[in-house]
Amino acid sequence: MLLDDIVTLATDDQQPITALLRKCIVLAHRLKNDRLKAWANEELNGYASVDTLPEYRILSAAATGTFVGPGWMQTTQGIPSGALKKQHQKFAETVYLSQPVSTLEDILKTARTTITFPWNANLVAHYQDQLMSGWQLFSAQQTVVKSVVAGIIDTVRTRVLNMALEIQSELGERDEDLKEITPEKSQIVEQTITNNILGGTVFLSTGQSTMTVTQQSINVGDWESLSKVLHGVGVSEPELAELSEAVQEDGDEKMGTKVKGWIARTAPKVLSGGVKIGTEIGKALLKEHLKHYFGLSE
Repeated sequence: MLLDDIVTLATDDQQPITALLRKCIVLAHRLKNDRLKAWANEELNGYASVDTLPEYRILSAAATGTFVGPGWMQTTQGIPSGALKKQHQKFAETVYLSQPVSTLEDILKTARTTITFPWNANLVAHYQDQLMSGWQLFSAQQTVVKSVVAGIIDTVRTRVLNMALEIQSELGERDEDLKEITPEKSQIVEQTITNNILGGTVFLSTGQSTMTVTQQSINVGDWESLSKVLHGVGVSEPELAELSEAVQEDGDEKMGTKVKGWIARTAPKVLSGGVKIGTEIGKALLKEHLKHYFGLSE
């Protein structure tokens, strides 16, 4: 039985994670759940954008550099993020793992205790003479402890296990139970997948529409953080430019007429987990993000 197979694969660390995820794709097709299918395919094939990475694939990682000085002396020093330009500070703070999960497994097989992520040669060249007086930056990298990357694989297994067990408790263990489920049961499955797999909270509206609001980092008045989050839900650059104009036209009136008009026009295009979620839910999602930007959240 499919759910039993998924539970078995999820609890056996010796089984490849790819086999488990392919079973999830089969389950997604039987449940007609695009959200689960999209997530499993992204884990298998890699994530196209860091903006859509789940939080367990975003790791804190400081940077160190090898510097060459007078007489070809070498020294290794930490590189504080504050010494870098704002757009480059992430290279001394965060590692974004967008690779296929099989690549992460291969990295773990060859790594000893730590895994290094080298800086791009162009970035090294950019800071070659800027970080230490009289010394040149020769190479730089971010380092992550091997066990932290292994934790990503474990997180995937655990999330799938919890999802499968909850679906079993709601629908039953037989494959026949997956073939015909009521709209009410389908909604429960959607909530189970969202909460366990995507780590978000499901908000329901009329009909069968849902949206997922995961923890987002939008600081009050920070256009860059707002833009990043809106990109993640499918808002394009031209639409962001329209929003910027609307904010300026509204002036001191937060969430004014122009911004509300932009929300109404953009809502039908909003995505959650790569899936269109409907106009009303799209409006609610955009309003939630903009409330954080304007400082209107409770």
